[in-house]
Amino acid sequence: MSTKPISCINCAKRKVRCDRLQPCSHCKRRKEDTCEYPAIKNNVSLTPLVEGLVKQQQERIDQLEQIIRRTGGDPDSGHHESAASPLGRVSQVSLRTPSSFDPTSKQGIKRDYNGIFRPNEPASYQTREAHIADHDKQKGYIEVPMWYSWSETRKPDGEENVPQRKEMSSPRRQAQQGTSYHRALLDPPMVASAIDIAHRHPSAKATTELWNVFLTNVHPLTKMFFDWDKAPMMRMAANDPASLSPSQEALVFAIYFMAVISLTEAECKEILDTSEKSSLLDDFQSSAEVALERVGYASATDLLILQALNLYVLAMRDRAKPATLFSLMGIATRSAQLLGLHRDGDFLELPPIVAEERRRTWWQMQQVELFLTLVVGCAPLSVYANWDTKIPRNLEDSDFSPDMRTLPPNRPGLTSMSQVMQTYEILHYIQDLAQKGAAWFQSTNVSATGRDAIVEYIRKELVDKFLQYCELVNPMHLNIQIKVQSFLLAVQRSARQPLLVNTRISDMPKGDRDDFLKICTKTMDYYILAMITPSISQWRWHYQYYFASPALVYVIVEAHHRAATAEAAGLWTTINDVCELHPKLRNMRAGSDLELTAIARLITRAWQQRQTYLERQQVLEITKPSCVVKLEAHDHLEKIEMDGQYTLDSSIASDPLDFELIDWSVWESGPAGQFY
Repeated sequence: MSTKPISCINCAKRKVRCDRLQPCSHCKRRKEDTCEYPAIKNNVSLTPLVEGLVKQQQERIDQLEQIIRRTGGDPDSGHHESAASPLGRVSQVSLRTPSSFDPTSKQGIKRDYNGIFRPNEPASYQTREAHIADHDKQKGYIEVPMWYSWSETRKPDGEENVPQRKEMSSPRRQAQQGTSYHRALLDPPMVASAIDIAHRHPSAKATTELWNVFLTNVHPLTKMFFDWDKAPMMRMAANDPASLSPSQEALVFAIYFMAVISLTEAECKEILDTSEKSSLLDDFQSSAEVALERVGYASATDLLILQALNLYVLAMRDRAKPATLFSLMGIATRSAQLLGLHRDGDFLELPPIVAEERRRTWWQMQQVELFLTLVVGCAPLSVYANWDTKIPRNLEDSDFSPDMRTLPPNRPGLTSMSQVMQTYEILHYIQDLAQKGAAWFQSTNVSATGRDAIVEYIRKELVDKFLQYCELVNPMHLNIQIKVQSFLLAVQRSARQPLLVNTRISDMPKGDRDDFLKICTKTMDYYILAMITPSISQWRWHYQYYFASPALVYVIVEAHHRAATAEAAGLWTTINDVCELHPKLRNMRAGSDLELTAIARLITRAWQQRQTYLERQQVLEITKPSCVVKLEAHDHLEKIEMDGQYTLDSSIASDPLDFELIDWSVWESGPAGQFY
């Protein structure tokens, strides 16, 4: 009986079949491996029984390898997952509610070098031969083996073909060159190239001021790039806009657009010499759209284009149908995948500064997409995918330089990155919850104690990482506190609110209603605080974009039910303050979106109940809230505008509202989920 080992040491570790050559074929292909066999004493031999078992195991290995190959995998690559999807294996999400959950358990998750929880990544992400490829000044991410052959060239001396990772081509890239493909729906229209937007750049002075506005009002809440890196581009836009590249021009107009979004009417007058903010927004929106169409945003090959598209979607949050923006973010995510942003730059061996900007862009895209999924009522699919892009560093922009070879360690405490970092921490936790089960957090099968444990764990994590460092005298710290507390209240509201359509408010236990009302009232109190505090006025646009409509709705509903109680006066003070501070509720007009129209109807109907009670009590002077006066004066509830912009069916406007049966699932996901 031969005494030669069954496998070399490396094949035995990888559990792949070894051909027992010297070196074996696997070790020969892996240049970094040394093929070695364990020493076996000459007097050791295999019994017939053991030899038979070994033969059976070899046959079994052969069968399994054939199955792996049929499913698109490579059993010789050292991993056990399919390479069919560039995003990696999507987690198998159980629709069953877990019987128990320990939020402090680390099972199934690990911390990355930033100390943030990360789901355990599949082994395929550690071994797959993926990389960034260049072709005709365009970059693309390649990981499917089918495309490797496009980079193979035979050397003149007859040496073995070697994949050239820096020069590649594929049908996808040829499509963008227009060599043999017809224009598709998402390709740039021919008219876009004919539109002149060069004259739409503001003056050099206005461009500089808009850039400063962006750095103050928008950049701290987005942080997709380094301010010093884009400063030369903005100086070029101010002094010689014609020299901007198409990608740069797209980003510049998106920056203009988002900067004006954050300004008040008075500030627009001061900076751009016009008080018509609406016309400015129309102009910059149109210019940004033309610039994005020119560069082919649907198949972006440049990080600048992705950053421009993300800012455009953010600016359109209050101007377009949520379903449209949701689809646009889907396009942006696919483009990001083509650029490999879902893979961490360290894995792709990119320069540290490039890898960090890619992380910033990817995570900001995840934040915008998550919010849009909540608005349209769809589950955020990205949280189920095992992408491995690390969370950005907790560092100031000034901590980076273009020639650095290693990134500095995270700063302790809070930095200007903390306003987005606290959101990314939340995204991490949502991803972990999503991979434990689909929407089970809101399931009626989860006890109140279990939900409270989750909320308390999230609160403790955010306190440890952010709130403990906050100082009230620092505007950024105050803004972080309001954002964190508002999020915690949103989690509590989501955990406690009635989810079923047929849940009657009066059937809820009094204690539960009181707790829920307290949570919603606090949510509105934080909104009021954010809108009246001068030191954080530059970020008011953010609170308008992320306004918690369900909380206001419940306060209005309880104001109706508690019209005859001592609490009613305080509830109506809160409702009136919110309406006076919310720009669109303060200036309701024909053409307002359905969500605001519905809220307006609720307010006026709820006040009728309160007024009826006061009249029965023979109150001599009944002071009607100013918000009710404005809403009734505009007659939004029954008016039908036939100008092509706004149409409200009279049956909808005149039907009685039921303050008992509220479909909270619709309000949580936004009316967009019902009407769009």
